[in-house]
Amino acid sequence: MTEIQDKEDGSLEKNTTIQCLDDLTEHMTLIRHPKTQGTLDDVTEKKYDDNKCGNIENCTCTRANSLNYLLVLFPIIGVLRRYNVKEYLLKDVVSGLSNACLHFPQGMAFGILSSLAPKYGLYTSFYPVVLYVIFGTCPSVSFGTNAVIALFTANLVQSHVTLPPWSGGSTNNSNNSTESGRINDEEFLEAKAAVAAGSSFIVGVLLLAWGLLRFGFIASYMSTPFIGSFTTTATIHIITSQIPKSIGVRIPSVSGPGKLVKVFIEIFKNITTANVGSIITSIICIITLVFFKDFINEKFKSKLYMPIPIDLILVICGTIVSYFGNLKSKFSIPVVGEISLGIPPPTLPDIRTGIIGDSVVVAIIVFVLTISMAKVCDTKNTINADQELVAYGMSNFGGSFFRCFPSCVAPPRTILLNTMGAKTTLNGLFSALVILLILLFLGEYFQYLPIPVLSIMVIMAVKNLLLQFRQLPRLWKINKYDFTVWVATVISGVFIDFPYALYCGIGLSIFLVVFQSQKGKVGLFGKLANEELYVEESKNTVLPSNVKIFKMESSLFFATAESFRENLYKLAGDPRTVKKDSEEVSISVDERPSRDSKVNETASSDTLEYKPCKGDNNTETKYVIIDCSSFNYVDSNGVSIMSLVVMEYRAVGIKVLLVRCTTSFLGVMMRSELMKTVGEENVFPDIVDAINLAVSDE
Repeated sequence: MTEIQDKEDGSLEKNTTIQCLDDLTEHMTLIRHPKTQGTLDDVTEKKYDDNKCGNIENCTCTRANSLNYLLVLFPIIGVLRRYNVKEYLLKDVVSGLSNACLHFPQGMAFGILSSLAPKYGLYTSFYPVVLYVIFGTCPSVSFGTNAVIALFTANLVQSHVTLPPWSGGSTNNSNNSTESGRINDEEFLEAKAAVAAGSSFIVGVLLLAWGLLRFGFIASYMSTPFIGSFTTTATIHIITSQIPKSIGVRIPSVSGPGKLVKVFIEIFKNITTANVGSIITSIICIITLVFFKDFINEKFKSKLYMPIPIDLILVICGTIVSYFGNLKSKFSIPVVGEISLGIPPPTLPDIRTGIIGDSVVVAIIVFVLTISMAKVCDTKNTINADQELVAYGMSNFGGSFFRCFPSCVAPPRTILLNTMGAKTTLNGLFSALVILLILLFLGEYFQYLPIPVLSIMVIMAVKNLLLQFRQLPRLWKINKYDFTVWVATVISGVFIDFPYALYCGIGLSIFLVVFQSQKGKVGLFGKLANEELYVEESKNTVLPSNVKIFKMESSLFFATAESFRENLYKLAGDPRTVKKDSEEVSISVDERPSRDSKVNETASSDTLEYKPCKGDNNTETKYVIIDCSSFNYVDSNGVSIMSLVVMEYRAVGIKVLLVRCTTSFLGVMMRSELMKTVGEENVFPDIVDAINLAVSDE
């Protein structure tokens, strides 16, 4: 029974009395008139136009717009205009110089890790840093060398550059081309550096293009568990690559699937050739770094103005001890060797088609790792991901002409900048100034630095990433799909090869997203007794006898369309099982959407005789209400299956009412024939509005 009565202020109040299950009577009061979605859209003047950038009026090119665009592309202009010398300068100078204490040793170490030489790590610690100062936006980001990217560079150059015939060696024995991590043949070294620079060029072009095209949103497609598992896999590979150098064991070059396992086999086969001097040096370095980094700097960080630069101190002390103790000749401890002074003139990088695929992977990793660190360290401000892409692209693109390998953020240096309170990106200039002094004047004094010192510094720089294994119990408890991605990524990267960790992690993540979307919860809904709340159907819920409310908690697209239809028919009643009085014709359950679409074209209320479909409780169902609040994405398959559902129910005298439609779904309905098939009068903004229609018809 429905009653409309006047209120004191002249407005209308609608009291709807619903006859519920058995003797239960429910009262519902609406302080508004029931509306269809179309009526509500007319009132709010809402338009469903996804082509917001289609009007040429929105793309005007004025002088002001051009200047604003340049200011966005060159953030350094805004920094200089607003720079507060008294407030910012001291913080930027101190943080920049402190960061240089890590830039220098890590640059040399990662130069060797990339299978090149220390000087190339120093180049990568200089040019990209200066370019990021000009184009970057985050003061805490320390661009330059990165262990993961250096490892990728090593894999890339070793795969695409072979030993020259005049070297007298073979590709199967690294001892013929290297001596304790230092490449003897300068021409071979230059060839590898040119290919690494070619990769940096490709990475820079890709990142720059993505930034100009405003593709910053791609960062959201890399989940935190995947990034954690990928960096953990990289850490295992990095540590493994440095173990032979740290203990003085020479092993042949190993590549291909099972690389990590083969490396450990070779290490144990040649363990008797280990250098005692290298082992003792490594042990001393480990004890020193752990004591200062994990004990002194951590325990007294509140009392220290800046962390003790133990990396720089260790490099200086190691060089002095090696020089005066003559460690190379007395104990056969390998050293860095000659570091040529000066900076290289600009040269064209070696761009090969074979490195494009690997470079695309590197570009994605550079962006994801750097933007993630930027967001972690700069929580107070919104990171402009598009401009950051431009900065990363220009840093790699410009550096490629000066023999830099691909550059990226380094977590230890970034955390240091954040701790030191860097105010602007100008802190990078002071770091770069220190590296420039080393390249021009001081580099030759570090040629006696022992290789094991740099190897242990690399290991200690990434060791904390192994602690990410502690995430596994939490991931298992929260989401077993994330746990599966984490474990599968690590296993594939360790037991096959490092690049396979990326392929497996991304592929499995995409598969699980689709798989989970097919497992969205489905069910019938009802109204709580004496409450204006619709919840999953139970003994405490009530509904008019002629109504079924169905909801699927997933988007409606090709992977979920068929399961949506089958679950709906299973719970709300299957119209295909109802025979028509005149022709005794039924719709087969096994028909697929492609064949059922013919019904959508031929079935109509003028040609078929209606017969009510019996629901689960043997009551006559006249209305099936579908809650569309979860349909954030609907494709052509979803439109087809929804049209088919509407027509099949209509053929047996049941109306399908759509409620709570998302804006994107309403837009799809407007652009397709679905709105005409459903009928605008059968689309409602809320369940209450649809129930009103069912009650008034009862």
